Amino acid sequence: MARPLHFAALKPKDGDRVITATNRAGHDALAAYRKRWANETLFGNTRTGGLNFEDTRLADPAKLHLLTALTVTWSVRAARTCLGGDAPPRKTHGHLARSHFRTGFAFLRNRLRPDHPETLAEWSNLPKTLTSARVV
Repeated sequence: MARPLHFAALKPKDGDRVITATNRAGHDALAAYRKRWANETLFGNTRTGGLNFEDTRLADPAKLHLLTALTVTWSVRAARTCLGGDAPPRKTHGHLARSHFRTGFAFLRNRLRPDHPETLAEWSNLPKTLTSARVV
C-alpha cells in the first residue's frame, strides 16, 4: 500500500471492542464508523430483519426504490405514533435499543392483522399535498 494505515479503537464498558482502520490521516474513523453503522442496521432490517427485500421479484430499480422509500417512511411515521413524541429507549452504552425504523416496523407488523383496522391511521395525518401526489 502506498499510504500508511491509521487505527482507532474503542472499548465500551459493557461491550465488544471496536477497531477501525483508515488510510486517511487525521480522519476520525470512529465517527465515520458510527454513521456507517446506522446505515448498516437499516439495510440489515430491510434484508433479513423482516422485510426480506431480497425475496422480492422487483427488478426495476425505480420500483424497488419506491418500495424502500414507502416502507421506511411508513415505519418511521408509525414509530412516531407508537412512541408519542418520546425517544426510543436507550441501552446502557447510550445507543438506541431499537431504531425508529425497527420500532415502527414492529408496530406495523403487529397491526397488520384483521383485528387491527387502524393500521392505516398514520397516513390520515399526512399533508394534502403528499396524499394527492401521483405515484407511477
